[in-house]
Parts: sequence; structure tokens; C-alpha cells
Amino acid sequence: MKIFVCLEVGQGGTGVFVPECSGCWVFGRTPERALEKVKVGIEEWFEWLKRHGEKIPTEASKFAVEVGEILRVNYNPVEAGKPEPLFWSEVAPIRSIEIARTIRLLGYSRSDLFNLVSGLGNEILDWQPSGKPRTIRNTLKHIGFVEWWYITRLDVELPAEFPKDVFNLLNYTRKIVTDYLQDFPKEKRSGVFQPKRDVGRRAKICNLWTARKVLRRLVDHERLHTRYIEKVLRMYRS
Repeated sequence: MKIFVCLEVGQGGTGVFVPECSGCWVFGRTPERALEKVKVGIEEWFEWLKRHGEKIPTEASKFAVEVGEILRVNYNPVEAGKPEPLFWSEVAPIRSIEIARTIRLLGYSRSDLFNLVSGLGNEILDWQPSGKPRTIRNTLKHIGFVEWWYITRLDVELPAEFPKDVFNLLNYTRKIVTDYLQDFPKEKRSGVFQPKRDVGRRAKICNLWTARKVLRRLVDHERLHTRYIEKVLRMYRS
């Protein structure tokens, strides 16, 4: 079967995401390297679903990657804090089945995250890895705040007072996100939105969002940073 991917090709790096496989998002120094990595990423994504009890169709074992979109940008997509452009594949309205699927995938990613960090002491949570931008605690805070932020990209106002404890924060913002997804307003399921919040320099570069883009980014983001925490833990233990 064919699996279409989207490339964000920039200065010094390329990002690739898979619209059909929310949570499958890789980076490479070149488009060629990124496409090699995304093939492995898709295989790992299907294995991820299997680990969480989903049945995988037999044809998933044989697939071909095909480039559906290429967006060339003047920044490095690999760097943290980059703009988040809108692709054509993310403009179509979302359906209820896709919302339910996103909630299910978010449950898998949160289970993976908590299995990784539950029981860690303050020394590990606050250890600053050499050459890395964030401690594990700061990464967890980032995950919590950004989930809330993604929903506001649809020009939605949400409560903006947050618990100080990082684990309470993760549970608090996840409940806000899940409640919103379960009762997703029809008027927000289609269309392109330009949120009024955060209209600084970064927002001016790319401030266009759709419900489909938000659903993908929610899963992509937590899985991406869970992998980062895995790397930090390996560094700490070595």
C-alpha cells in the first residue's frame, strides 16, 4: 500500500510527517535521509499500535512511501521553536472518527510517557544534559503547556491558570484537551483559523491553523518529546 508523506525542506534540515499516521514525525539533514528515516518511523508506528493492543492490517507490513507535498522554507525545520506551516493535506474538515482516533492515540502516548517518568526523583528530573536544551522536568512542563496552546490555535479561549506541580499540570491540560475533543464544536472542525493570541514575530511567520493540523500536532508533539526524554535518561544512566 502507498503511504503519503509531507516534507518540510529548509536550511540545514528536513522534517517529514505522515498524515495517515499521527505521531509519526522524523527529521533528517537532507530530504533523502529524512525519507529513509520515515520508512523506519512508519514501521515503528505500526509496532507502537500493536503494543497498545490494536490490530494491524496484513498489508501494513508492505508499504511504499510516496511524497504528497513538499514545502520549502527559509529556516531549519529540525531546530526547536521553528514555525509550524500549514500543509494542504491539513485543510480538509475532520470527522468524528478521526477525533476519536486522536483521543485513543493520545492515551497511548500518555501511557508511554508516564511509564517512562513515573517514580523519577528530583535529581533526574532536574538534571541538565550536556548539549541538550531541556531537563526532563522542563520537557514535561513544555508538553503540558503546549497541549493547551494547540487548542487555542483554533481561536478558542481556555482557562489560563495552571498547577505548579508538573504532573498535576500534565493531567490538568490533558483533561482540558480531551474534554474539548470529545465535544468538538462543528464550527471549528473545518476552515482555517488565525488565532488572536501570540501575534509576535514567530506567529507572523506562520499563524494559520486547522482542526486537522491541531489533531496531528497533539500526537506528534508528545511522542517527539517522549523520545527526547528517553535519550536524556540514557545519557543520565551512562
